[in-house]
Amino acid sequence: MIFELLNLCIEKGASDLHFKVAYPPILRIDGTMRPIKDMPVITFQDYEIMLEAILDDVQLVNFNRNRKLDLGYSFQNARFRVNLFYDFHGGNAVFRVIPFKNLSFSDIDLPVSGRKLADKQKGIVLVTGATGAGKSTTLSAFITHINSNYQKTIVTVEDPIEYLFEDEKSLINQRQVGVDCANFEEGIRGALKMDCDVLMVGELRNPEAVEMTLLAAESGKLVFATLHSNTSIQAIERFVNLFPQNLHSQIIGRLASHLQGVVTQVLVPRKQARGRMAAFEILLNTPAVRGLITENRINLISSYLESGSSSGMISLDQSLIELICDGKVDKTEAFMRANNRDFVRRKVEEREASGGVA
Repeated sequence: MIFELLNLCIEKGASDLHFKVAYPPILRIDGTMRPIKDMPVITFQDYEIMLEAILDDVQLVNFNRNRKLDLGYSFQNARFRVNLFYDFHGGNAVFRVIPFKNLSFSDIDLPVSGRKLADKQKGIVLVTGATGAGKSTTLSAFITHINSNYQKTIVTVEDPIEYLFEDEKSLINQRQVGVDCANFEEGIRGALKMDCDVLMVGELRNPEAVEMTLLAAESGKLVFATLHSNTSIQAIERFVNLFPQNLHSQIIGRLASHLQGVVTQVLVPRKQARGRMAAFEILLNTPAVRGLITENRINLISSYLESGSSSGMISLDQSLIELICDGKVDKTEAFMRANNRDFVRRKVEEREASGGVA
């Protein structure tokens, strides 16, 4: 059953497959949960067969012991990030589709100012957004660009490994937490001993990992890392707030010195085509922004985002406005994802009145 469902997931262009005991399987397509017609309820035996089909002996032992497991799984022309766990009803599995093809900047429509962050020699680039916002895809686009254009040594630390890379101009080592290293901190520490030029950290979860990320940037590495936040300002605050209050001033100073930029994104269903596209917020660490971070006046950064188009900065709301006015996404869907819906609605209405909407 599971291979049939994974095939269907790929054919339908779904982003996720939910496989839950006592319920029929469900696909998420363009952000919407859609039950699969004429599929029976998944039984405990179905779940056990699925586990035996996708897990090796070591993974099966770990799952039975810990009652949860994250892994990457390859099937046909796609790769899946798999989350296995138990709840009140029994076993659950969520399969998230990760295309084998590594997408380029053009494929994801990343603004030029965001693309230029991949050309930096050192520092920290944060890629942020909610769960399922496409952060891993954007990270992979950064690595793909560097791999295609520069002779670098790249190390990724992930949990689990998602996109797979083949060496082109660069040499890439991908390490999975729990398999190749005990945790993110150990993985980052190991990367510093591996003569790496570029480090990609799948997720910053605790102060120890953030500290190692700062050390990597301070030692001259270019570091890409993800955080869960809805705006670039929230990303900076979250980065700092992972530490105790007495360390905030120190962390703020170090981040201000080494941050290159923050890319924040949300996914919006396309207006006249299947699939979703990203709206991007781009914050660049210009001298003015660096000064505000250093002085811990982070809340004032939003004004620079709104007026920083000359330097390549763009707010999420401005990005949504452009997508609406270019006819790429539906207004209602975009309004739902705006930080300031009234502002976005007003600007779109003004553009409509002046004939500036496609």
